[in-house]
Amino acid sequence: MKKRVAPVRLASVVRTLPRRGHDLSRATVRASQRWRLLEGMIESTARHGYAGASVAHVIAHAGVSRKAFYEHFADKEDCFLAAYDVVSERVLADLIAAGTQRTSKSARRTDYVVGFLTALARNLAVARVFMVDVLGAGPRALKRRDDLNHRFADQLFGDAEVDTVHRLAVIGGVNAAVASELLRPAPDLIALGPSLSAFVKAALDA
Repeated sequence: MKKRVAPVRLASVVRTLPRRGHDLSRATVRASQRWRLLEGMIESTARHGYAGASVAHVIAHAGVSRKAFYEHFADKEDCFLAAYDVVSERVLADLIAAGTQRTSKSARRTDYVVGFLTALARNLAVARVFMVDVLGAGPRALKRRDDLNHRFADQLFGDAEVDTVHRLAVIGGVNAAVASELLRPAPDLIALGPSLSAFVKAALDA
């Protein structure tokens, strides 16, 4: 039996909007539409890849009309970037939270790595879009990814005397290992924790 994949859920919103005669505010309706479209973008990209995903796929997943889609987003790319921004901010927040209780710099870096993997492991469809499919989403998406890599590097290395190229090379190594795992039939991101933590430590000590 094929394992059921949990649907992408980015927010707690009204999932089924009444067609007429309801007392929901316009803000509630718009919030429901926007979040479901972002979730639909991720679901569609996870299933078809960025190039293969279409607005038709997104609105079918979201249960939202094409007209409503264009009231929220200019095009597919605009919707994808909005979804990527939401996921990236949450992953970074989880990463930071994972290391805030540590006083040891080494232990804190390990917790940052584990926090990153744990955040991604919550939903592998989201993780794959975030780590793999973004690479084919065009220059604007790659610029966002680069900005996030810089923020990840700054958080991971803090005030350590590691130059920017070295920092980004380490982050690139972490990203490559995670992306490779996500391409496997049954990814286990948490299992990467010890090896990637050791890799980051070795890179810092080099």
